[in-house]
Amino acid sequence: MFSPTTRVLSLLELLQAHGQLSGPDLAERLGVDARSLRRYVRKLEDLGIPVLTERGRYGGYRLMPGFKLPPMMFTDDEALALCLACKAHALGLAVTGAADSAQGKLERVMPAGLLKRVKALKTSTAFGLKSASPTAPTNAALLMTSARPFKRACNSG
Repeated sequence: MFSPTTRVLSLLELLQAHGQLSGPDLAERLGVDARSLRRYVRKLEDLGIPVLTERGRYGGYRLMPGFKLPPMMFTDDEALALCLACKAHALGLAVTGAADSAQGKLERVMPAGLLKRVKALKTSTAFGLKSASPTAPTNAALLMTSARPFKRACNSG
């Protein structure tokens, strides 16, 4: 059985990942009834995380965009990918997979002004990488593969 704290954090993750969800959908995903869902929404609000609610047929719950960045929960692969993405951009490598997932989480909760700047930066910048071989791998998979031994070495020490 899940604790109420786990359910509140799961609710936050669902709202971050999916934008707006209906009350019945959220309650089903959390395995609770509508009354418990409303209690968990109030707990998020008590923590200072603004949750917007809309009544009606097409209503639901969503986080207020741009208020502040709520706590982010990244998988190990997403955290590693974010670190490697910074290096990959400097090398001109394409970044996909877990980095895209983590970036999506960030963009869903960014204030509108910051999101506009990030999107402008993404569309207006490009990095070049001179390679001796035209078939040299230029994707994040190579970078992620080379990072695995480093990750194992860090965890064993």
